Amino acid sequence: GIWVKTGSTCEQPKENGISHFIEHMLFKGTEKRSAKQIAVDMDKIGGQINAFTSKECTCYHARVVPDKLEVAIDVLADLFTSPQLDPVELEKEKGVVLEEIAMVNDNVEELAHEKISELYFSGSTLSQPILGTAENVSSFTRDDLLGYINMHYYPANVVVAAAGKYDEQRLLDAVQKYLGHYSRGYKKEKDSCESRFVPRPRSLFVEKDVEQTHLCLAFPGCTFADDDRFALAVLNNVLGGGMSSRLFQTIREEKGLAYSVYSYPSSYSYAGMFTRYAGTTAANADTVVHLMKQEIDRLRTERISREDFQQGKDQLKGNYVLSMEGTNAVMSALGKTLLLLDEVYDEQENLAKIDAVSLDRVNALIDEIFDYTRMSAVFAGKIEKKKEIESFLEGLNGQAGEHIQISEPV
Repeated sequence: GIWVKTGSTCEQPKENGISHFIEHMLFKGTEKRSAKQIAVDMDKIGGQINAFTSKECTCYHARVVPDKLEVAIDVLADLFTSPQLDPVELEKEKGVVLEEIAMVNDNVEELAHEKISELYFSGSTLSQPILGTAENVSSFTRDDLLGYINMHYYPANVVVAAAGKYDEQRLLDAVQKYLGHYSRGYKKEKDSCESRFVPRPRSLFVEKDVEQTHLCLAFPGCTFADDDRFALAVLNNVLGGGMSSRLFQTIREEKGLAYSVYSYPSSYSYAGMFTRYAGTTAANADTVVHLMKQEIDRLRTERISREDFQQGKDQLKGNYVLSMEGTNAVMSALGKTLLLLDEVYDEQENLAKIDAVSLDRVNALIDEIFDYTRMSAVFAGKIEKKKEIESFLEGLNGQAGEHIQISEPV
């Protein structure tokens, strides 16, 4: 994979969405290959080619059998170094991305997760959606794309990562052959898209014509460089990281109030977020929020037992090892770690860090994270009992907070 240290956090408000749009446009043809030829060249060797954009990275990647490695590097390097950015294709691709934005807005669960990130990180570029806004996407020009590429797609901001079965010298020779000439921009160091913010109590109600309410509660998390992220992952497993977790057992198994209920941490270079989610009938949304608070407060008063701690830790190790079985997962870990931390990814080192997590540290994180004065809440879908929910949230943090109402269309 070819990794670039740029994503939605590196964008100015009026260019929000341009990293993702560029990712799309690089597949629309180069100086020597049409969009169709890119697809044909990969299909005829049985390979796969794709890309993704995140808040901090963009990655162009391929998967092939070992003896077709050079073809994959040739195609990836071609679209990466020589994109045509044809104005006609650009206008067509706007329609594709606008449909992608509409698809997210129609998927209320996905929309809730998008909005909690936007709300919690408000005032920071981390709040910006990866896809951008329809208004921004509609306005992008070829010059906008070229300007952004020249600003961020330069050698010091790029990492090449590979995993799987390959001949190391053949790989290095191919990278040198197809990417060795690559030069753009004048910067000598990676971008630093630092984005500071201060969490404070906020709630957002996004009304949609559906049956369920999808709710997210977000608290502070850990940065990608913070080894406490392993302790947080153990805490997450206890609270909402599996079928035996407290949220799942209470809200789904005991009360039958949700089909989908879970929690998850998100880690970035300069901040982190720890989110709880549930999808429930609108009339039960206030009850589910109360139950989430009940489980959080139980953690704060009773702490985690050694038995639950050990189970959460063993679960984390097992999940981690299984998640790294595929070559794509290893390639992603290599690329992201080197790009964001300037470190070489080491699976055994991470397993050792998991082993080093202590019960005392996990219990200490409970007090550090679950601060209701720094909690954001999103309710998306059918909205009922809004006043009751607002009053409940204000009672949690002891202040009025900021309540925002959005009705269709989003």
